[in-house]
Amino acid sequence: MPGFMGIVFNGKNHVPNNFDIQIFSITPRIENMMIINNFWFKRSINKKFLNDKIFIDTLNYFISTDGILLNLISLKEKYKIKDNSDLIWHLYNQNNSSFPLELRGNFSGVIYDKKKEKWIIFNDHIASKPIFYYFNEITGDLIFGSEFQMVLNGMKALGQKPILDKIGAYFLLSFGYMLDKYTLVKQIKRLPPGSILQYQEGRMDIINYYQLSNTPYIDLPKEKIIEELHRRFEIAVKAEYDKDLEYGYRHIATLSGGLDSRMNICYGKKTGYSNIMAICFSQSNYYDEKIAKQIASDWECQFLFSSLDHGNFLKEIDTHVKVNDGLTFYAGSAHLFSMISLIDWTSFGLLHTGQIGDLVLGSYLVEPNHRTIDEKTIRKIATSTKLLNRVPKEIISKIKGKYSNDELFAFYERCINGVFNGYRVTEQFTEYSSPFLYIDFLEFAIKIHPNERYKEKIYREWIQSKASEAAQYCWEKTGLPVTSADFTVTIFQIIRLFMRKIRGPSPKDSMNPFDYWLITNSGLRKIFHEYFQSNISLLDSNPELKEDARFLFEEGNSLEKTQVITLLAAIKMHKL
Repeated sequence: MPGFMGIVFNGKNHVPNNFDIQIFSITPRIENMMIINNFWFKRSINKKFLNDKIFIDTLNYFISTDGILLNLISLKEKYKIKDNSDLIWHLYNQNNSSFPLELRGNFSGVIYDKKKEKWIIFNDHIASKPIFYYFNEITGDLIFGSEFQMVLNGMKALGQKPILDKIGAYFLLSFGYMLDKYTLVKQIKRLPPGSILQYQEGRMDIINYYQLSNTPYIDLPKEKIIEELHRRFEIAVKAEYDKDLEYGYRHIATLSGGLDSRMNICYGKKTGYSNIMAICFSQSNYYDEKIAKQIASDWECQFLFSSLDHGNFLKEIDTHVKVNDGLTFYAGSAHLFSMISLIDWTSFGLLHTGQIGDLVLGSYLVEPNHRTIDEKTIRKIATSTKLLNRVPKEIISKIKGKYSNDELFAFYERCINGVFNGYRVTEQFTEYSSPFLYIDFLEFAIKIHPNERYKEKIYREWIQSKASEAAQYCWEKTGLPVTSADFTVTIFQIIRLFMRKIRGPSPKDSMNPFDYWLITNSGLRKIFHEYFQSNISLLDSNPELKEDARFLFEEGNSLEKTQVITLLAAIKMHKL
């Protein structure tokens, strides 16, 4: 996966001779390496938005960043600074412990303050660009990187033996992704969102500079709330689409039958952007294809569709596991990767998405109020509940204790650790964005009272008020237009559910009818079976985990089988 990694050899005067670590990539990369006294650093990045990706060594500092910085131009104007690296250095000197607060976008980075001999490793507000790290408390050595595999390779290069974390393994077999700071290796952790890792004189500290909150609730009339959603969303869309124009790129955006992707493109068109390529991937003739095709035609967007029929894209197990580090079950991102790998990205910029718009605007809520985190909350964000009891209760309890209510728990654990990690496959080709995750929009939207957001109530009202052209089309979730009355939607949903139960698994079930594919595609069943049989012995040293994995594979549905396969593929890939 693209990004950077570094190793600080504490107490040593220099980096070992000829020291190097290879960084995995499937597309051409720009690579740079830097050695400063006892510090080794390497970056391997995709070739997009290079002016945003700083790499510079001066007398006072070394700075490297990855990702996109959407407000670089406005910040340089604000502080009357011409150079990007000087801007980051200025922000850091203003406030060492919270300098990323002013930045917008998906980013991570490293600063070496040469005068203080202090390393600063940071991620963005919601860790859309994650950082993993290993700190040896005995030697004081530090390894950090954008990718779990990078840090693992660094550990091995330093002669450290990685230990499989069974908690991480059971997270993968239940939730389908990691929780909190856990990974598949006990010694490697994930830097919390909105955090800075400081390293100086063999000591490491983690400082949290940003924490999303959904209280206190916004105290405004509904009309003003909708107006503010509209205003902030326009700003977010403009920031993202302008980044394409800054580099002379064409716009490309996902489009499905949901609300989020159409709102992204709708506002793109409304604010004056044209020449948008809309891409869609789905089971043929499902709502997603039919709705997206109609929208693209009506809004004069070029349309590119990739059929997911038969689920054959799931056969490339090792490739899909490798591009998301084995930390998320691969069926969750394989469809996206199979689509974007078909595209020549030379002329395209950001992959514009509507990522988690519905989640921010209500779909995580199980009732019209915030709740304490209970068993219902846990089960709601789990892909499989069959092995949930294998996760120690004290671990879950400790994680729950970090959040004041169920929605924040779901956002930080499922969105950041699950959804974001799935979208990282995009970074093999370009960078991705979503206006719903633009921090100024996100922190306003999530503070709207849950009574207004429950069942996407205010979301639908916003669309009808400010984006009526997007409201006339069918919504995949309900099978009806956004303007439909709640009673009509409820009746239609009951009928849909009844029909699905009668007919069983069908290509009409979803954009990804996994169970249908596995029943009807003998070749896919064979590959799943052979992969499991060939690799289950990797768990011989963990007999309980092995038997649980066997149980889930043999008794589980199609997605649960992919959770087991992901764990086996990850253990094989990482040589754990």
